[in-house]
Amino acid sequence: MNVLEVERLNIWEERTGTLLVHNIAFSLAQGECLAIVGESGSGKSLTCKALMRLKHSGVLQSGRIALKGIDLAQLSDKEMRKYRGRGLCMIMQNGMRAFDPSRRLGVFLLEALAAHFDWSRSEMTFRLSSAMLSVGLNNPPEVMRRYPHQLSGGMLQRVMIALAIVLEPDVIIADEPTTALDTITAYEVVEQFVKLRERLGSAMIIVSHDMGVVRRIADKVAVIKEGELVERGKTGAIFTGARHPYTRNLVSAKEALSRHYKQLMGGADFADG
Repeated sequence: MNVLEVERLNIWEERTGTLLVHNIAFSLAQGECLAIVGESGSGKSLTCKALMRLKHSGVLQSGRIALKGIDLAQLSDKEMRKYRGRGLCMIMQNGMRAFDPSRRLGVFLLEALAAHFDWSRSEMTFRLSSAMLSVGLNNPPEVMRRYPHQLSGGMLQRVMIALAIVLEPDVIIADEPTTALDTITAYEVVEQFVKLRERLGSAMIIVSHDMGVVRRIADKVAVIKEGELVERGKTGAIFTGARHPYTRNLVSAKEALSRHYKQLMGGADFADG
């Protein structure tokens, strides 16, 4: 059975009736990684927020979103909160926006765990510390005493990944996780996602405009253009035999940038993506 099934997902503005996302459908098996790609404003992030039922006010949605056979669209807001974190865990692109800037990170993390587990404070702290160390965050007690603005974007991404390790969600959604990071940090964060997937066996959705990241981590790809799903398939097939012109443009643009970078670096044998 699929862990996640999305059918006939439509998202529109309540006031104007403008359709933002039209008839999106895909499924995700346990341990499988789906990349959702497309240009800025195509509806990628909006689709993921709809899965979590975290849309902005004035935006409506319809369709079936089934997590392990349970239709999330039929749940009340109170019932849905139980599924955020352990059922669906979202790692946002801007770590600074994921946390309350007025609160220490440890307070937020402990409250997130207390909402899902009947653990003691010492048990939660121990598990968080172990997870932080596993993603390269040294001195976890100091990290938990910090405020979000006192950590770099890469460190905040690692904090979110550490929380996901402890939560062990059914589906991890990573929305443009490398956008605000420098090249080296972005590479390290992507490798952390690879390890996270191997460690938990969770299904994963990664939203990205970086086709190199997609090629590294995804099993299959869904391509969205102007709110519509124009192509989907296994990652290898998308890169070698994309059918839709829009998909071919995305792939060729990545390859052109990679060739240009190698030329600038004197033709050194760098790995793609």
